[in-house]
Amino acid sequence: MDTTTFLGERYGLAGRIAIVTGASGNIGSACAVDLARAGATVVAHYHSNEPAARKVADQITAEGGTCLVVQEDLSNPVGPERLVDRVLLEYGRVDVCVAVAGVRTRKPAVATTAADVSDLMATNFHSAVTLAKACLRPMMRNRFGRIVVFGSTAGVNGLGGHSVYAGTKAALHAWVSSAAGEVAGRDITVNAVAPGAIRADDLDFHSASEVELVLKFIGAGRMGEPDEVASVVSFLCTPAASYVNGACVQVHGGARF
Repeated sequence: MDTTTFLGERYGLAGRIAIVTGASGNIGSACAVDLARAGATVVAHYHSNEPAARKVADQITAEGGTCLVVQEDLSNPVGPERLVDRVLLEYGRVDVCVAVAGVRTRKPAVATTAADVSDLMATNFHSAVTLAKACLRPMMRNRFGRIVVFGSTAGVNGLGGHSVYAGTKAALHAWVSSAAGEVAGRDITVNAVAPGAIRADDLDFHSASEVELVLKFIGAGRMGEPDEVASVVSFLCTPAASYVNGACVQVHGGARF
């Protein structure tokens, strides 16, 4: 077997249909592009930022890939199922589900309202779990599937000022480790990726002085880049990662927090 064939079979996604939620965001768009480069047909989901999602689709198309842009409100209880139904109607299958979409609020625990809790749980936990559930049925029929949900290092170690956000991510980590064992016999894996301080994401939440302090506690000495997270996601979606299941893979550059 030549090198190109080996790489294609082990690390390629040709012929696979991949849903990426939150594809209009920095990390979501990086995931969508990376999966397309691996050969997958990408369904780029967005909630409100259509121009950004269209830009991602244009880039994928320009590079010779295929991308379908779909709008949906995943915080709506039926939103995730509507998204999957659209993909099944269009392609007849779904092989990869990457749930990037999420929201984050910065509030002390004592200032967090019941509405804050409901909103974050609806978007960060319920939407990802409902989406994964809707994808699992067709994946089980086809006896192949890769589900990657987005946790956070905040869900592992906690994060002051983001208690509810951290709680929703911790809940996702627990769900992943539980669900993975239920479907592994059908060549389906369920994993979480837990990014640390990622440049495009975290600069919105930290002042310049806070960024300087954060960098002192990161082994790499810098913020991560969205494409560094996307490369981990793509690997977890390939045949090469068939025995990585129920894991929470932290992508944080050796952070000590």
